Amino acid sequence: MQKQRCCRIAVSAFLLFVAVMASAQTATWKQFSFSDDGFAATYPAPPDLQKKTVQTSAGEFEMRSYSAQSGDTALIVAVCDYGNAVAGKTSDQMLLGAKNSTLSNSASRLVSEKKIPLGTNPGLQFEAENSAAHFTVRMYVVGTTLYQMLAVSPINKPFNDTARFLDSFQLVSRTKQEPQK
Repeated sequence: MQKQRCCRIAVSAFLLFVAVMASAQTATWKQFSFSDDGFAATYPAPPDLQKKTVQTSAGEFEMRSYSAQSGDTALIVAVCDYGNAVAGKTSDQMLLGAKNSTLSNSASRLVSEKKIPLGTNPGLQFEAENSAAHFTVRMYVVGTTLYQMLAVSPINKPFNDTARFLDSFQLVSRTKQEPQK
């Protein structure tokens, strides 16, 4: 009987140790700085850079996306410099157009939105959902450049570090300017 009791205590201690070790093995978040695009952000893994040509009402532009995965969640910072093509457009018009494009391209419905500046730069935060995913998005207009941060998680499976990722975004001095169209 005492032997069974000792076995139970040993098994319980082992299971507790495994649980503690599993919770301690969370991803190590690290700040990555991209001076060519003028920003830094914290990711749980080194982000991959993808370049894509996007069609907008103002013409074709290169969008650079820095993305990493954390479990089922995609964490993305996308950068697009519109140059002179946005002359005469207000920041609010740029943000509204970008929000509407995001909703349309992802076949999502808007859940909530609010204005959220980054220093003196205007911004917008919104949440959206479609049948498969939940999107938390922040967008900022800095001069003629649109910065978009996205945390995309499976529907009904919230990502606990969404705020950590979005709040880590900061502007840094650009080392290279994109050509103005």
